[in-house]
Amino acid sequence: MGMSGSLETFSLPELFRLIDLSAKTGRLTVQPLVDENAPRAIGSAAARRAIALCYIWFEKGRLVAITDDANRQQLINLIENRGWLSRRVIEKLADLCPAEYPFGLYLKTMGVLKAEQVQLLFQMNLHQVYALFEVTSGWFMFEVLSSGKTANNPATPWLEMTGNSMKATEVALFALRLLRNWNNFFDKLPDYSSALRPIVRQIPFRLDTQELEIWQLADEITSLEEIAFKLKRPLDSIQKAAFRLIAIGVVEEVFQDLPTNGMPAQFLQPEPSTRAVAIAQQTATKPMADREKPVTISVTPNSDFDKSPDTSSYPFKNLVSFLRNKWRSRIQE
Repeated sequence: MGMSGSLETFSLPELFRLIDLSAKTGRLTVQPLVDENAPRAIGSAAARRAIALCYIWFEKGRLVAITDDANRQQLINLIENRGWLSRRVIEKLADLCPAEYPFGLYLKTMGVLKAEQVQLLFQMNLHQVYALFEVTSGWFMFEVLSSGKTANNPATPWLEMTGNSMKATEVALFALRLLRNWNNFFDKLPDYSSALRPIVRQIPFRLDTQELEIWQLADEITSLEEIAFKLKRPLDSIQKAAFRLIAIGVVEEVFQDLPTNGMPAQFLQPEPSTRAVAIAQQTATKPMADREKPVTISVTPNSDFDKSPDTSSYPFKNLVSFLRNKWRSRIQE
């Protein structure tokens, strides 16, 4: 049992987080749909070459292999292209590699390749996955292995596996750090006026300096705008880093009302009741001599304002929404 759909409706960061959190084992197929007339939309030329049909294999939520061709010669080709071994030697070693054993791990165990070389092969494959995050449109299909282990699946690409692995969310984090084109995720960025709430006590992998600073300031109160001011960093950079933290599931966005400082007092109080307005108007039309004393309208903020389901008589929230949209449009300009 699996799932499939469009990358426009279910993004890769969301997919990778789901696979990680549910510790899924299976194969993710990604088919990018690229506009050949707009090559800049997907980054560098190297990235464009790497966005063919891609198969990504996961073991209990960890990425273990990447393939892009039916012959499954990608890892062999990488080793040959690096000049580490000849084609004849590589193919001979592939024949000798035990069944259901990662080929890269076998080469390291036999002393043919060093651990650093095998790690480099894995990183080179990961860059193929990173390039997928630049794709503007496409489809995906995730097939869950019923056995729960890739070892029991005859289609497992053992010759493409290095023996290295990485958590799916960490792969997504690295991919988003390298992202050049943010058009796909612009509408997903957290609002500059919202705050962040930490949802984990310990992060399972290393954050960069900016991400760590934002995570440490996540207190459900401090807005991203305030965080940007404290850290002396561009607001859009803070929003992107916050999005990465949200995408990997270590914080969540907390929406807040705009601050009241500097706003006119009349905008911060509920609208007077109809009866109070009528009394004020009636008094204003009386001759001065007939007025026994001035009428003062005292408006007390309702402590249950946010709890009341009927907010039609309170323009404050509408005003907040209007001002937020106006300020957003100014920032974008």
